[in-house]
Amino acid sequence: MNELAQRLLNHCAQVPPTLLAFSEETLRVRPAPDKWSKKEIIGHLVDSASNNHQRFVRAMRGEQPVIRYEQDDWVSLQRYQTADSRELVGLWELYNRHLAYLIAGMSEADLKQTLVMGVEQVTLRYCAEDYVRHLEHHLHQAGVLTT
Repeated sequence: MNELAQRLLNHCAQVPPTLLAFSEETLRVRPAPDKWSKKEIIGHLVDSASNNHQRFVRAMRGEQPVIRYEQDDWVSLQRYQTADSRELVGLWELYNRHLAYLIAGMSEADLKQTLVMGVEQVTLRYCAEDYVRHLEHHLHQAGVLTT
């Protein structure tokens, strides 16, 4: 899990300066009416961090959490489109640095704990790996991750 945590930390170092180099106008552009802007994608990733944080800690406690959220509603209700870009990117970075710390400390026993994601029961290992894959997918979508 140290490798996964390091991958997340690398993104935390590289993504914020790339994002903040875009103009505010560019950060707010929606590629289509039903698609999120770069700012809204980062807001969604903050929501994802928040929800997965709950999954990780509750699974480590031996609970079998079922945590769901309506992503479009969350993005809309939190008005990420008009949020301060520096604060939003800073929140994303700090939350993910914390999750990297949490992931790096997961024991083998922790990683075998199970939880429900969607309709599937998965291990915490799968959940953590899926979290980083999901984050990378959206960073590619936002055009801030190219590798």
